[in-house]
This record gives sequence, structure tokens and C-alpha cells, in this order.
Amino acid sequence: MSLAFLVPLFLIGFAGVVVPIAVHLTRKQRRNVVHFPSLMFLEKIPFQERRRRRIQHWFLLSLRALALAFVAAAFSRPFLDQSSGAALGSAGPREIVVLLDRSYSMEIEGQIEQARSQAEAILSDLGPLDRASLVTFARGAEVVARSTSDRAHLRAALDTITVSSGATRFGPALKVAQTILEESTLARGEVYLLSDFQRNGWTGDEGVQLPPGSSLIPIEVGGEDTIDNLMVTDVSLPRQIVAGRERITPTARVVRRGGEATQTVSVSLELDGQEIQTVDIELAPNDAQSVSFQAFTLSRPHTTGTVRLDDEALSADNSHHFVLSPGSSLSVLIVDGAAGSTDPSLYLRGALGISDDGRFDVRSRRSSTVRPVDLEGAAAVFINDVQLDGGSAERIRTFAEEGGGVLVALGQDSGWPASAADMLPGTPGPMQDRLQGRGGRLGYLDYEHPVFEVFSGPRSGDFTGARFYRARGFAPSDSAMVLARFDDGSIALAELRLGRGRILVWTTTLDSFWNDLALQPVYLPFVHRLAEYLGGRAEALPWFVAGQVVDVANPEALETAGLVSSEAAGLVEGLDQVALSPMGGNLALPAVDGPRYLPLEEHGFYTVRQPGTDPDRPFVIAVNVDLEESNLGRVEPDELALQIEAPAIVDDGSPRLTQAVELQKEDQERRQSLWRWLLGAALALFALETVISNWVSRRATGAAGVVAG
Repeated sequence: MSLAFLVPLFLIGFAGVVVPIAVHLTRKQRRNVVHFPSLMFLEKIPFQERRRRRIQHWFLLSLRALALAFVAAAFSRPFLDQSSGAALGSAGPREIVVLLDRSYSMEIEGQIEQARSQAEAILSDLGPLDRASLVTFARGAEVVARSTSDRAHLRAALDTITVSSGATRFGPALKVAQTILEESTLARGEVYLLSDFQRNGWTGDEGVQLPPGSSLIPIEVGGEDTIDNLMVTDVSLPRQIVAGRERITPTARVVRRGGEATQTVSVSLELDGQEIQTVDIELAPNDAQSVSFQAFTLSRPHTTGTVRLDDEALSADNSHHFVLSPGSSLSVLIVDGAAGSTDPSLYLRGALGISDDGRFDVRSRRSSTVRPVDLEGAAAVFINDVQLDGGSAERIRTFAEEGGGVLVALGQDSGWPASAADMLPGTPGPMQDRLQGRGGRLGYLDYEHPVFEVFSGPRSGDFTGARFYRARGFAPSDSAMVLARFDDGSIALAELRLGRGRILVWTTTLDSFWNDLALQPVYLPFVHRLAEYLGGRAEALPWFVAGQVVDVANPEALETAGLVSSEAAGLVEGLDQVALSPMGGNLALPAVDGPRYLPLEEHGFYTVRQPGTDPDRPFVIAVNVDLEESNLGRVEPDELALQIEAPAIVDDGSPRLTQAVELQKEDQERRQSLWRWLLGAALALFALETVISNWVSRRATGAAGVVAG
């Protein structure tokens, strides 16, 4: 520790201390001039006044000199320098980033309040030159306040932080902290990570590396790694058509993690906010059970439902929300040839007719022509082994361009008019026998395509058992997408986009005449997927997960997501909309050209309607939390810090390091503020000197009057 000066040039002011002394000693005597007519008779004798050359009031002189010295010292900004080259990383102005976890697991035992208290203590310790940023995070990160020394602003921002519905992800928050520190001019950075450190929040592959001179200080909140936690992990909602009406039989899966003894758990079903049924089950520690409720009739659109458990330490996963609307059957038209005694669509109609929920409304036409009335209301068309005429092909073209889906199965009697050859994804060829009667197999399937995506997992459908004895040759066009090939490389299924719709070509039959696919277990789900894809129908999604986004301006996106159409939802194009969030907030969705994205950040029900309206059955979206956050296993904070912490700062003479040293000295001087004390002492000395000098002057004047008298 040594005495240093921030502005040493002002030390020249110490020379002012000699001014009072010089003035006192060199002051000329006062002379009374007497006029004589002649000086010839006077002798010149030098006058010496010893009294004028002696310092009579040493105390006053000392006060004056010391006061001037204090003024000069104050302007030179002195401070006690406590820094050194080795201590550069532990002192000086800091760029502080506070990362505060607001994932929904932070609600356990008031962990969010603990984190806010810890953050407030960190912000209260800011130095005059320190800057701080406040960043909250769950699945993503949000900068609440950036690089400021305004403590009031930071505290106000801290008071607004609440628990969210998101899961923990450390990567985005640490990347934000890395960016803030890299853009800072201060060489020393500190990142405070306040979290319960969920293990699922860190994979180690986030690629975060704090800049040199920075450190990560993890602060763990919360208690034990595990608690007795109950959650609803899934709800099954199978549909059945009974007497022309849809019946839903909900089944919920309840999981218990932790615990020490068997517990009675009450599971309730709510519909449109009213409790319908409650079932009590016995759950052992680390156990799971399925709970079935009584079936109910689904008659109204946007019926909201919730399976709920009693609240506990972690309540966000105690409820599972869903929305149901009466389903509309997908209209499918099957057109096959009129000639022959066989029925080429027997297996196709049978597969589409097997559905508990009445998913498909199948109509058949045995003719080589397609009339306009046949296509009215149809969403998907199967042209099965038909010699189609040119007029029908053009009607099919219009149907596809307007968004319909068509599958052309090339059998023995199939044919396509040359005038409409550009509609197909290639050119059909002659019939080919495969492997001299032994049959070939499918060798390639595009499992990323919606038709085959559901078969990509294990035990989800095996196409390798089917044998194909005959198929049409097919030369794909440049714009075609090949979805399936036989084992010899020839085309089995190809697709061409036409306007808003699509046309697929299947180069063999859909019955058991040229292959035995219709006899395989995979045939039924394969035909269902083909019809749903052609009709633009996706699997219904009764709920979403917090963090997803829905475009409420896109009718096709709503239907693809399993939601009702925009017309049924009352979302009229060209009108403003407003979304009411589960926590009561309003999200404006103005009528603009293009998408209107609704971010689903809270768990519960989002209601979308026109401003100022209150429809009886508004459009509702159900949102549930990501259950990964309910896995309360923790990552070791020190292990995380070691992976992203930067090496210690090295004195390499860089401009940034030099600037940091200067800022460090200024910070020490501002923290100590010795100049204030010196200036105050100087003012006090000047005041004392004034009082004493006046007293001495009055006393001297009084003594002179007495002598004169």
C-alpha cells in the first residue's frame, strides 16, 4: 500500500506554502515623510527594524501554510494505492452480469425470492465505476437492464421478475453474458449465475467461453436435489362415434418422483372450468399409474379440459390442459375403372373405413370420368387404375391447384392423357415383372416425408415384408420428389407440387393383384397417412408446450397444427385480434399482411378474439409446461464454471489492460474520496485562521490605544 496521486501536476501548488512567509519577511516599512528646507545639517543613518523581520505569530503562519498545502493536495486527488500487477484481476472497476433463473422449478420453496435477495445484495455492492446488467432466463434469455450503474433502475427491474412457464437452459443466458463482457471496455468481468442448477439445462455443447479477465460465480438456491413431486405427464383422448356423436374417454398418466411412503392422490377432470369427476389413487414412491375417467360427449367447439392434481411444492406440472372440438371427417373420393368383375378399391375402401373416430368420409365412383360434382367438398382423390380422359384430367388439375391432393395408382388398366402429362411427377412406362415371380421389396423410404415419418421409429411399421411382383416403369421429372424406391432402384412413389396442392404417383396397385402390401399390417396406417397427407390433415394437437409459436393468421397452419379452421375460430382476415394470456395479459395481434405470430409463453389457456367482443365459444389454445424441468436432478455448479470460465488476465501491455489499470486507480480514488476530507480540513483551517487573526488584530489595536493615551 502506498500513497499515490491521480493528478500529481497539482502538487506544484505546495509552492504556495512559502507565500505567507515571503510576504511577511519582505514587507516594506511604512515611512512618514517630513519635509525639511535643507538636509545639509542631517546625518544619514540606515534604519533597521528588527521587529519587522521576526515572525511574531508562528501559529497563524502555520495555519495558513497548512491550509494551502491541504488545498494543493486535494486538487491532486490522493489515494492509498492497494493494487499491483498480481492483484489486477481482484480489484478495479467491474462489468457485472447477473443471470437469474426464472424457470418454473424456481417456485419450489420460494427459490425465486431467494434468488432476488441474492441479486439485490450483489447490486448493492456496486462500486462507483462498476457497471451491471440483469438478465433473466428460462428456455431463452431476456436482458432486463444492460451495462448501467443506476442502482435504482436495477432494483426496479429486479422487483418485476417472476417465475415463468419455461424450462431451464443455461446456454442462451451465458451467451448473452459473453457478448456483454466482450463489448465492455472494462478488463474485469464477473458473471453471477443464480439458479437451482437443473441438470437438463446444461449439455456441455453450448460453446460458451467467457473472455479473459472474467469469472463465473455460481450461486445455488434451493435445498435438496429431489423432492416428493407429483405430475400429470400425459392425457390420452381417444374418440369414438356413438349414434352419430363423438364420445371422448380421457385417460391421464400420473407420475410420482421421490417420497417415502404410499400417498393418496386425488385426480380431477374439469371441462369448461367445471369439475366433472374426481378419482383417488394410491401412489407409492417413484410410481406411476393411469387414471381413466368416464366418457363424455363432445358437442361444442373449443371445449377446454384440465386434468388436475392437488397443489404441492411444484405446482406447474400438477395440471395438464387440452382443447377439443368436434372433428370433421376428411372427404375422400375414390375413382376406379368400370370394366372388369374385380374391385381394385376393395382393400382401399376397407382400410379407410376402419376408424373409431370416423376420420374419413369415403365416396366411390366407378367410371373413367370425374365430374365437377364429384370433386365438390372432396379433400383427397384416389385415381385407382383408371384410363382417365382429358377433360377429367383438367378438372383434376384445377382441383390440385386449389389445394387438393391426388394419388394416381398405376395398375393394369391405368392410363393418363398426353395433354395433361405435365401434371404427373414423371412419365409412366410399360408394366414390368419383378424378379421372375419371386417379387421385389421396397428398398428406400423417405422417412423425413410426412407420409413415412410415423414409420421411422422402431416397431412403428415394417414395409420390408411386402413383396411386389409387378410395377409400372416410371421416369421421374426434374421437379419430382422421390419418396420410395424398390430394391432395384426403380420408382415406387413420387410426388409433384401443383399450385397449392400435390399429386402423387404409386407405380403399382393398391390391392393384392400386383403385390401383397394390402395383406400386411402396415397397409392400413400407410393408407391413412396417404389420405391425411393428400387432404392436408395433420394429427390433432389438443395442446402445445410453453415456448412454441402459433401463426393465427394462417388458416392452413392452424389446420395443420390440428386446430380448427380460422373461419370456425372466428379469426376473420383483415381484422385486428387480441389474445388473452393465462395470466391475464393482453397481446395485440394487428391485422397486417403476413403472419401474426402468437408466442405461447405461459401454461394455461390463450383466448383469441376480436377486440371489444365476447363470443360464446372463443378460439382457445391450451399450453402445458415442458416436463423436462420436473426432473429435479442438479448439475454441479463448479463443474459448469470450469467449462466456461476464462483464464486469468495477463499483463501483456495491451491498450485495454492499460486502460483498465487507469480505471482501477480512478476507482480506488473515488472509493476513498480523500480529497473531500482534505478540502474540508483546508476550509476549517481558513476559518480558524480568520477568527484568530481578527482576535490578534483587535488586541494589537487596543494595546496601541493604551500606549497612545
